[in-house]
Amino acid sequence: MAFVAGVAVARRSIPAAPLRHIADRQDFAVFCIIGGWFFTFGLSFLAKIPSLGAAIEKGGAIWILGVLLALRSTVQRTEYVRTAAWLSALMVYPVVTLLLGGFLSYGSNVIIIACSGLMISSRKLSRVLLGLVLATVLGLSLFVNYFIARDEIRKVVWSNASWEARIDVVADAFSNAELLNLNDERHLLALHERLNQNLFVGLSAVRLEAGEVDYLNGRSVWEAILAVVPRALWPEKPVYAGSPGIVREMTGLELSETTSWGVGTIMESYINFGWPGLVLGMFFLGWLIGKLDRKAALAEARGQLDRTILFYLPGVALIQTIGSMVELASGSVAALVAAYGWRWAWGEFLRNRAARAAVSRVRRD
Repeated sequence: MAFVAGVAVARRSIPAAPLRHIADRQDFAVFCIIGGWFFTFGLSFLAKIPSLGAAIEKGGAIWILGVLLALRSTVQRTEYVRTAAWLSALMVYPVVTLLLGGFLSYGSNVIIIACSGLMISSRKLSRVLLGLVLATVLGLSLFVNYFIARDEIRKVVWSNASWEARIDVVADAFSNAELLNLNDERHLLALHERLNQNLFVGLSAVRLEAGEVDYLNGRSVWEAILAVVPRALWPEKPVYAGSPGIVREMTGLELSETTSWGVGTIMESYINFGWPGLVLGMFFLGWLIGKLDRKAALAEARGQLDRTILFYLPGVALIQTIGSMVELASGSVAALVAAYGWRWAWGEFLRNRAARAAVSRVRRD
């Protein structure tokens, strides 16, 4: 509720969107998806370089913006062939991450971001509600089928198996896909196993109330501020993403130090300052994401596509429901740096194209 209130306040403080101005959105969408895929797949070998790797990872998300804008345009124009083509482009990342890493969550996140633009553009409450129902049922159905076969998929993927073997195990997992059935114990077990965040939050709350641990009193907030400093400038920076230490400390659980255990924005807001921290923290996060989202939409409507990138990429970087404040802070700053790079690249693209067009006109004359 506090998060939604923050979004509502952010939207009220920004003027209504004007009529959509003419801009080269089609070429911009192609620019975004080619550039984003190059960053995501072509430069993935640089991911472990401090600071540079973070900028490449967050900057690669620009491809989602390209797909979002292209899908909205083709759907509104009822161009079914192009819509199918862009939907196929949307599925590239989820399929590749599943085949390469055995993870579905990263892919589902980008699908939700891209398709939410379609739902909002419909401007009809009935369509939005229908879309939400369908997305929820189909999304959970996809999840339970994946989770049931997850161990087998990862066993093959993590063994450096051939592409043929990876494709076969994934195809087998979904060959007999079932719709979500809350009377099926396998489906219920999958939901129970994956919804483990409530366990972390609950254990932390109980231990705080019993006095077994103390509130952090802003310690992780300070760590988030330190996280903004690039590791390239501060190699010994004592702040890391993944949050296994804080989850282990607050829950009392023995957790592997080699695995990421997301603390989540709900839990981290609460363990710092209790209920006031939870309400204010979620309100601020909602306000910030709402502000960035609205400003990105306004810039796009005005035809300022380069300016859209500056608000869009940091906003996407903040959408990490189980990420820590350290990840949110460092990720959004890295995304902003990448956004300025993409803004410059798009400007250069337009200038070069204009120069070529001018030369062509001179030759014709």
